[in-house]
Amino acid sequence: MSDVVLVGPFWTRSETAAYLGISPNELRARVDVLRIEGRWLEETYPALQFSDHEVRFEVAAVVDFVGAELPGTAVADWLTRPNPELGALTPLQWFDSGQDVNVALHVAQSDVEAAAARVSQRASLVAAG
Repeated sequence: MSDVVLVGPFWTRSETAAYLGISPNELRARVDVLRIEGRWLEETYPALQFSDHEVRFEVAAVVDFVGAELPGTAVADWLTRPNPELGALTPLQWFDSGQDVNVALHVAQSDVEAAAARVSQRASLVAAG
């Protein structure tokens, strides 16, 4: 069982596109928007990433920075999980308190590298097993 926790609400593609004032196709093409995709379901968009009909700058920066390396579920979990490197705040709390986005990006990079190392180690164990 996964230890990933997702915090809603979640919006559909149509709801998100309407909120941002763009077409669903334009939304689908954006790489700065956090989306959670499933094999059998239409993608959903965590509402926590939006403010004032825009994607929050800080969230977009994280998604742009690590989104290619992690699935949306992992990015959403990282944004809402207390992080010891950010003073036990969640990254969203860190951003809300006006802290430096670059510090959070550095922490995100370290966390992604650690996660990749764990995946590689598990793959090696399975192959050896």
